[in-house]
Amino acid sequence: MKALLKSVEKRLHTATESSTCRWIDAKGLPINNCSTDKQAGYGYTGGGKGKGYKLYAIADQKQGFVNWKICPMLYRESRVAIKLITESEFQGYLVGDRAYDTNALYKLASTRSIKLIAPRFYTHAKSLERSKHSHLRLEMLERLKSKFIQNMLDYRVEIEHMFGQLSSLGFGLKPLPSWVRGLFRVENWVRGKIIFYNIWKQQLSLEDI
Repeated sequence: MKALLKSVEKRLHTATESSTCRWIDAKGLPINNCSTDKQAGYGYTGGGKGKGYKLYAIADQKQGFVNWKICPMLYRESRVAIKLITESEFQGYLVGDRAYDTNALYKLASTRSIKLIAPRFYTHAKSLERSKHSHLRLEMLERLKSKFIQNMLDYRVEIEHMFGQLSSLGFGLKPLPSWVRGLFRVENWVRGKIIFYNIWKQQLSLEDI
């Protein structure tokens, strides 16, 4: 089943031309704190702490969710981003929030011909002199005030809209059912939802797949 779903998902990625700018973010998939699911974890979601999993994803305005992973909620977004960027096959801009402002991600993105854009993590820090930083990160921090970069950062909110659509559509990502527990089941359940969402996003019919 997993192999079949993956093949359908891969086919969808080639059905529509990709955008030159993509976004990266994460969405919590909470479960009841009393759950005995040993693979779930505690972490931050929706402004507070909870137990469950997270959907870590790279999204494309045209194609939908093109690269994603399910991990316990405690995993840091910058940590999972390493895997997402490594597996990415596009060249262009990748925009995230301040959680992705790390030297390691800037360096990794450049090896994949990806231009990472993220606001400064410590917005109130007076200087960057105490640590050694990647020149790629420093160059981007210098450009943050430019209109072009600000427009791209402002437009990043679109991935939040996409997460909202994924959750609100009739076939969408509703709260995890009680029988969807364990990483394997959560991943397959989410994959099915993302396939339907990407078909809807690309306005495709089943004959197009």
